[in-house]
Amino acid sequence: MGYLFGRFVLIFALSAFLAGGPAAVAGNPVGDFFKRLGNSIAHPRSSPAPRRPPPKLTTGKQNANGPSPSPAMSPGAPPAPPAPTPTPMPVPLMVRSAGVVPPAKRSQRDMPYAIPVPNKRGFVTSPYAPKSGLVDVRGFPSGTEVTDPYTGKTFLTP
Repeated sequence: MGYLFGRFVLIFALSAFLAGGPAAVAGNPVGDFFKRLGNSIAHPRSSPAPRRPPPKLTTGKQNANGPSPSPAMSPGAPPAPPAPTPTPMPVPLMVRSAGVVPPAKRSQRDMPYAIPVPNKRGFVTSPYAPKSGLVDVRGFPSGTEVTDPYTGKTFLTP
């Protein structure tokens, strides 16, 4: 057993020596193999291993003879790249404009202020219907009484 192991080590060392000569510079695949093997031992995990794409799962009905080939695919053609999946878009919020309260209805009672929307200057959330949507109060100065377009109630702009 020791004789076979020694012989294997000798053959391995001799092939590594021969692969490292001038033939390795010319693109010798055996030399490249041993060079990569030596680098992988000296520098483990320096580069990530190449990843294979996951196997495709077939869904749907199949013929009695098996799945029918696609007309776009021929036996020697490379597979087409998968179509990119669309990213889901956020649901747009409903935006309505606020109305001005007529001067006859104005009163000096306690009214709630609207809630300003972060990063959206001129848009607020109604204090009466916070989940209904945004209210556009651009053009109204702070403290102005406006009508909530969702409920018809009056609130103050922040």
